[in-house]
Amino acid sequence: VIPDVRERTLVELVGTPLTHERFLNRHRGTYGPAYRAGRESYPPPATPLEGLWCVGDGSFPGIGVPAVAGNGAGVANTLAPVEKHEALLERLRADNLLVPDRDWK
Repeated sequence: VIPDVRERTLVELVGTPLTHERFLNRHRGTYGPAYRAGRESYPPPATPLEGLWCVGDGSFPGIGVPAVAGNGAGVANTLAPVEKHEALLERLRADNLLVPDRDWK
């Protein structure tokens, strides 16, 4: 909790179901697809089109920031192993291209 958060706030935006409908083209501002429990499930991120992967609230494991972040990380690790990610971070660190004063380990 930040005691003086109101005084520190520069921009405040409110998102409602109408915001989702308008900017995300979501029917009545809904989150995720309408699947019936036990009858349907979220599709996997892989698609029949080579090189096209789907991530987000419409693919497994579903809605919510942790689920979507995990979904994206899973696809990233499928496309390039963790060792390649670490090598890229090391190269960026060596070239001083990472945000200063931030530990990226």
